[in-house]
Amino acid sequence: MRPGGNTASATLCELSARSCTALGGCWSPQHSGPLTRLRAMSETPRRDEATSPQEAAPVAETPVELDHHQQTEEPTLTDLLTSTAQGDQAAFSAFFDATADVVYGLALIMHAEYDHAHSSTIAVYRHLWDQADARARDLRLQTHASQLLTEEFADVSPENPSYRPNEYELVLEWLIPLTHRIFVERFRDRTTSPIPLTPVPQSEGGGVAGLPEEVLEDLLALSDSQAQALALTFLAGIPHQEVAETVGAAVPSIKSRLRDAMTRLHSQREARDTGTDPILRAAVTKEDLERSGGVNRNFSNQIAADLDKGLLVELAELYALDAVDDAERALLDEKALTASPEEVQQWETRVLAARRTLAEIFASDPVAPPSTLLEELLEGLGGQEVGVSLVEDISNHTGEDERRKPVVKKWMFIAGFVAIVLIGALVIWQFTVPRDVQAIADADPDASLVEDYQMEQGGTIDAVLAPTEDVGYVQFEDVPSTEGDQTYQLWLLPRGAGEPASIGNFTADQLEGEVIDINNLAQHQALLVTVEEVRGEERPQGEIVAQLPLD
Repeated sequence: MRPGGNTASATLCELSARSCTALGGCWSPQHSGPLTRLRAMSETPRRDEATSPQEAAPVAETPVELDHHQQTEEPTLTDLLTSTAQGDQAAFSAFFDATADVVYGLALIMHAEYDHAHSSTIAVYRHLWDQADARARDLRLQTHASQLLTEEFADVSPENPSYRPNEYELVLEWLIPLTHRIFVERFRDRTTSPIPLTPVPQSEGGGVAGLPEEVLEDLLALSDSQAQALALTFLAGIPHQEVAETVGAAVPSIKSRLRDAMTRLHSQREARDTGTDPILRAAVTKEDLERSGGVNRNFSNQIAADLDKGLLVELAELYALDAVDDAERALLDEKALTASPEEVQQWETRVLAARRTLAEIFASDPVAPPSTLLEELLEGLGGQEVGVSLVEDISNHTGEDERRKPVVKKWMFIAGFVAIVLIGALVIWQFTVPRDVQAIADADPDASLVEDYQMEQGGTIDAVLAPTEDVGYVQFEDVPSTEGDQTYQLWLLPRGAGEPASIGNFTADQLEGEVIDINNLAQHQALLVTVEEVRGEERPQGEIVAQLPLD
């Protein structure tokens, strides 16, 4: 429960209407009523008792005036932020009034104390004031990119029109991730404290105690372990590596849980909404839903290793959840800049879909902040900048170059710096160059070969294990089909204590068509194959049909 809690939240449409009333009308000229607050608020209210925006608040007869400029039409939120970059406090106040209830509502859900929620909300808008020019540019570019992606996948059929976000929703899908990253940075540097969440031990099924009541219903679609991982990363701001250590799970398992959790939340959102979001449809394909945990195959302990194996797109959900640290985010951003156009489009689509779904769940309970908050904020303007380093690159690939720094002319310093860069590049190349596991294993003269290892219900396994290189791979042949919705699930059993790490779920055809790479061979004692009724099991539940020793 957020600070103070609440037992009867007002409906989303009512909250939206109140903030529009406070503004004296709505900013979007194409709407005759208050602006909708997310996809759920525009067409399909999430609460049955929600009243229509038109009933909740009348449209203002006159637009808000900004400074001495006579407005011929209502300004958009992008216009307001652009004017803020010119030092226009009236525009800044109007932008605050239009968006602060969403930011403050999210702050209350994520923070342990009211005072911390208050100060973090101020930090968000102080950052927007200090960095208004850059943030307005980011907003314009991301809005354009979002519209292009939406149109790319939109259904043009008049019988089944696709959802298209309005101007306010486009602003929110930019502002909410920015807000979340600022909150997370403040948690990680101990400036504020996140909501206290208590992980339930894996031996007791996983899960987490202390979830805000506002999101309980939405998270029912997740398994206990998925809800645990998602809550600890998104609400408490804990990086996925630390989550794995906290709950006693393997890092690859946490990555899988977060990816699969977002897939389930996407499915829930798609089933609930009346208009299909083309971004959601493009991001979560039928194959994704059917194969569940089998898509990412071999998540490793390190993001860099995942990228070497071509798993950029499969890491989109971790990126959107802010479940990575600064160094990992930089790696992902760099990889996205150098990836193929097709891969970049898949990456951006998956990130955008995740952000829209997360916004609908965690930012759909707006709460108007205290009236003194804006006064306190305005009184502090003009002082020292409170730029937030974590969010300097919040928009995806803005396409605009950074300002050039002065050139250092001392040749000795330059020569030394170049030498350091070259040495560093060599070290980075050694650790990040992609490894062809099969080629490495095949080339190892000390590698052992396993042929025709018999599975219990039919089928064979061949393997090449190279302990010297710490890698191996396995292949399957003549695997019998499973019954109904059953699938084969592959697991790596650790040496000593620890949970089995799931490689993924496969049909018989998929298993025969895959070569399963195994990295960090020394850390695993066996490859386990089970037949599972449910995809994406957190630990082996079904019949064991093979257990191949890896030593």
